[in-house]
Amino acid sequence: MQSTFRKVVRERRNKLVEVSTLCAEKVYLELRVPKEAYSIHEVVFRTLSHDQGYSGEPQYYGTYKNSFTWFVASVATPGGQERLPRKVLHHNVHADATFRSHELCWRADDQDQVIAEWINAIQGGDAIQIIPVAQYPAWINFVQEAEIEIHYILAPQNASTFGPPAVVSDATGHQLYRSLDTEIDEVRLIRLNPGPFEDPISCSITYTSLKRCTDSAYEALSYCWGDHRQRKDIKVTVTDLKGHSEFIMSITLSLYSALQKLRPQNGVARVLWADSICINQNDLDERSSQVSLMCDVYRKAQGVVVWLGQGTELMHKSIMTLTTIKNRYKPDESMDLPATQLSRLHDPLMETVNGEKHPGMYDFVDDWTLFESPWFSRTWVVQEAFNARETTFYCGDNTLNLATMLRVNKCISSLKGLKVNSSHKAMMPPIYDDLFHAKFATGNSQSMQNGILEVLIKGLDLDATDPRDKIFAMLQFGKETQNPELLPLELVPDYRRSVSEVFSSFTKWWIVKHESLRILSAIHALDGRAWQANKWETTPKYDADQPTWSWWFRGRSNWTIGILGLKTDNSYRASADTKPNISLISEGEQMSILALAGIKIDFIESLIPYPYFSPPQNLESLHRAYVGIFDPLNLTGKWQHQLAPENMDAYVFLDDTAKMRAHYAAHQDFSIKTNAVECNDSSFFSTRGGLVGLCPPSARVGDILVVLYGGPVPYVLRELPGPHRATHQPAKRYEFIGECYLESYMDGRGIKDNERGVETEIFSLI
Repeated sequence: MQSTFRKVVRERRNKLVEVSTLCAEKVYLELRVPKEAYSIHEVVFRTLSHDQGYSGEPQYYGTYKNSFTWFVASVATPGGQERLPRKVLHHNVHADATFRSHELCWRADDQDQVIAEWINAIQGGDAIQIIPVAQYPAWINFVQEAEIEIHYILAPQNASTFGPPAVVSDATGHQLYRSLDTEIDEVRLIRLNPGPFEDPISCSITYTSLKRCTDSAYEALSYCWGDHRQRKDIKVTVTDLKGHSEFIMSITLSLYSALQKLRPQNGVARVLWADSICINQNDLDERSSQVSLMCDVYRKAQGVVVWLGQGTELMHKSIMTLTTIKNRYKPDESMDLPATQLSRLHDPLMETVNGEKHPGMYDFVDDWTLFESPWFSRTWVVQEAFNARETTFYCGDNTLNLATMLRVNKCISSLKGLKVNSSHKAMMPPIYDDLFHAKFATGNSQSMQNGILEVLIKGLDLDATDPRDKIFAMLQFGKETQNPELLPLELVPDYRRSVSEVFSSFTKWWIVKHESLRILSAIHALDGRAWQANKWETTPKYDADQPTWSWWFRGRSNWTIGILGLKTDNSYRASADTKPNISLISEGEQMSILALAGIKIDFIESLIPYPYFSPPQNLESLHRAYVGIFDPLNLTGKWQHQLAPENMDAYVFLDDTAKMRAHYAAHQDFSIKTNAVECNDSSFFSTRGGLVGLCPPSARVGDILVVLYGGPVPYVLRELPGPHRATHQPAKRYEFIGECYLESYMDGRGIKDNERGVETEIFSLI
């Protein structure tokens, strides 16, 4: 018997923090699973914490009942999305101000099936997180310490690869795939042979031209590849001039279960297109050329079949409710209905059924788990479903159509005041509503109105195994990039280019195309670069090959709320009517360096928390900018997983006094000392020249404030040590920290200074 090797990694954090329901959500502790881990044996969570020490329910003192402070465990993929639904670790003892230790050990063979499945789903490269939570303004979660300990198993030598489907063996020595003819847009199809459900799966590969195939030639399969460690074999037959060849192919269990469900029991074979079989995943050139055909593959299919998996009992219960909703709608009834109509049509639970009053939509949302299927967070599926003539969702034995899914999503999004224990994934990612609502409203799936940058921002809420797909899969939806035949060379999908090259070349292309630096503000939607840190550490985390100025693949779309220089109709005009020097960008020899012209304004001399509870006099515009960026009363939910965010404009001018008092009290010692919100990062700076402003959390004393030509707002740079004689670029290099608010310089003053003799400089950003 082959031995297995177990290893242990652990991470501990000791820092007192106080968390209320009004605070920005932050990860207290994170530990990344080593990439070498093949499976997780167990995860141990330890915490030291207590609540505020009092409540209005003395009967529950010393118990865990009605405790409204707790911890959740989360698993983030390498792409930054949650691999699994969050799971509650434990609550604090009710109204007890004594620090208490809690330890939980979750095992892969746990008797609790939910915990066992949770642990077994974790993969190498994932990050396990502990997040403290509190509900209701008076409840405070005091956290002193936490620890995560991971016991993992190294992959055995004969373990299946983590990559695409693998050919285990063949009978003749022939090749499974022959080259595709790109001149006729050739693709492969599989003929799924009929057979009983439990029989082994067999299929054959055929070839067709998208330019010649009929509308009913095939169906396209949309699914999640799933866990590459869980695999099963299928038999694949290939026929060519030399005769028949049989191959054994190892595919993921997710694809196997989809084929097993869709296979006809008898009769003729079912013709399907499934990416991981029909594309040679080991041929980078073929992958690149086939990606350019994805729109047509799904658009020309008879229909798209979506496999969500076998599903859970709660999912099937939800689908039964959706079927009732579907039957209430008239065939041509619009989704644009008044809220009262939506409630009537979407909530059968509000009715009396057989004389019994059902609990209502809010309890339905608490149990709603269908959108937690990983399919809804996969990047490519947006294009797959969007281009379909007809989309049928399979979840076990149940089926639904896309229109029904979109209608229930709209219904949930219209609800107000959902309970905090409602799943934060009860709705589809926002990109679905943006794209599909427009498609159904106009009946046109080929005329995009959103810019590609706005599309990519929405795409941050999706995940992709290959980060490059976060751009490649979204190009169809941008008005500048929707026609694949007109794509500039920089944007043509090419898997031979590195992740860094794909994203940095896109960023440079966007600047040149739009003659604007607005995309530089978009970096504040990226993980580790947001205006509010999402972890209890403020040091920005870059991937090793990530330029500090480049768009990237990991982040959240809701972090864009309040970003200063991102909106297309921005009122700020820091660089007046200037434009970037295109030749500097286009002629640069190094892809990792962005050279921009601009004016140096000043240096940050001091940095303190912004005194929100007692704002500076005569700085109303700065105060509004702070509120818009930081949401200090959590009224929009931009820094949390909150289902029904309120309108940001509703409180920019009218702060909620009761919530201000509650948040002041939540961090009372800090509030008294600073008049600031403790859970918001220090952002209020002053300069050597006496200017004041707001900067992102990674800014430091000594950083440079500049106005760059073509930028709607000023920016913060950090000069790096030189010299750099290895290239022809200027000796000075700068790290791009982000945008900033600089009082008196938001409306072109820097350009006026330039006109009066202030020197233009070239800033080489790395």
